Amino acid sequence: MYQELIPHPALQPFVDRFWTRTDSAAPRADPVRILPDGCIDIIVDCMQGGTGSVVGALTRAFVFAPDAAVRLVGVRFRPGGAVPFLRIAADELTDTRCLCADLGASRLVPPGLAEIDDVVHVARRFEASLLAKATRLAPPDSRVQYAVQAICAPSPPAIETLARRLGWTRQHLTRMIRAHVGVGPKHLARTARMQRAVTLLQRQPHANVADVAATTGYFDQAHMAGDFRALIGAAPRSMLDARGSIFPIPSLFLRA
Repeated sequence: MYQELIPHPALQPFVDRFWTRTDSAAPRADPVRILPDGCIDIIVDCMQGGTGSVVGALTRAFVFAPDAAVRLVGVRFRPGGAVPFLRIAADELTDTRCLCADLGASRLVPPGLAEIDDVVHVARRFEASLLAKATRLAPPDSRVQYAVQAICAPSPPAIETLARRLGWTRQHLTRMIRAHVGVGPKHLARTARMQRAVTLLQRQPHANVADVAATTGYFDQAHMAGDFRALIGAAPRSMLDARGSIFPIPSLFLRA
């Protein structure tokens, strides 16, 4: 019901993955939790005339529980990768969902997508549209990308240290990350750590939760539990049995 597609190399500075989700009209046994990931998505609803929506970076998991058939195609931009396309500060979109038309971004979604049955074909049409736009765009800000990679690394530097490396003040670094990603550097670091922990818990069903907490940079198991409650609304142990309803993003965070 869910699959990811690797983007064209020319889009990879901007885009992490294209993805598709299809669900039948039957109610799901468990709702799906969409985890915070520091990314902005554009989602095309093929059941609603191919309408495109922009979903800003999340600060907390969003619970997705469709009560009707679903056929969605989306693009997940890398943190900082959506701003060149959308021409709007990322923090204006945080925790919101807006129609592309309301943001002047309808140009990014080609017409006629709802008439195509194959969601992979829809994704590739969508990709071609973004690829045509990308040839006329400057790449994402290199300093912001350096900062994002450092913040999302398994052992991120202190914010003051990172700001000095870039020749910025701490306040300017925070403003730049908010404007390009949608959340501040501390929240982005918490998000990356949570994403790695969820991935490890799901890949190691018999894992000791305290060991995973130590491996992924938490002070202790209680620290991880508190972050999971704040960001996901669920306990770490629940990740072990939630591989079908909670989807971490290893393509971004395990290699950071």
